[in-house]
Amino acid sequence: MARAYRLPGRAAEAEGALGAALWDASCEALLEDGDDLVAVFAEVVPGGAPGDELTGERDDAPAALPAVPPGGRWEAVDERDHVAAYFAGLDAVTVGRVVVAPTHRQALLQAGQTVLWLDPGMAFGTGHHETTRLALAALADPDLDLRGKRVLDVGSGSGLLAIAADRLGAADALGVDVDPITLPIARANADLNRSRARFEVTDFALAPPAPGGVDVLVANLFAELHEAFMDAYARALAPGGRAFLTGILAGKEDAVEAALPSSLRLVRREREGEWWLLAVERVAESGA
Repeated sequence: MARAYRLPGRAAEAEGALGAALWDASCEALLEDGDDLVAVFAEVVPGGAPGDELTGERDDAPAALPAVPPGGRWEAVDERDHVAAYFAGLDAVTVGRVVVAPTHRQALLQAGQTVLWLDPGMAFGTGHHETTRLALAALADPDLDLRGKRVLDVGSGSGLLAIAADRLGAADALGVDVDPITLPIARANADLNRSRARFEVTDFALAPPAPGGVDVLVANLFAELHEAFMDAYARALAPGGRAFLTGILAGKEDAVEAALPSSLRLVRREREGEWWLLAVERVAESGA
């Protein structure tokens, strides 16, 4: 018997900071049950990491709980049923010229499409969430044309976006993430897809790339991080370079736009569900 941690009304945050926190707590699967987000954990035994106090009405909580975000409740579940249902429900996702498919599915491609094989794991980013689809659509936009471009994926997680950039013709695709657990996952996904995309553990705020180092930057992060990273984005981009900033929950897009420095200008906004993507362009500083 396993344990599930249910967060009522939080399904939309499965691939945001909340989902990342649950993967960091060593959940084995994340499921959307209606509007609820459910994280499945193996049975916890005494001596495990202490966590937040149990909420809800159940009195059969394990003796030691994982360090999960507050606001949910524990439930006893059959782990095999939940994990099997999770994988069985994953289908291929098509975003323009890119098809993202789990390895247990077949992928039917049309002319000009490319397939990315990706199984869910201990880093989020499978193509099923609105924020990931928004980023993929931006990278696959025929008007962008990544051929010969240098691409940087900030907060690369599973590596999906950097790998997609490589498969779409980028001359160089680098993914950076502050969490070392993502590195072997992203590299394994690159190997699976025979991708040249590279991955590093880097604190982007402290060590952004050399000034003007990239032509395209993509970042699927929550709004507050975008605001904090704006100057680093501007330094990283070459003049005329584009940044695609997603993971922005509806209601926070104006604050992210307001944080743009004078060297970045808004090109467009895109919305899917409750999430926004802002496309911005690096412009020359006045007097430069």
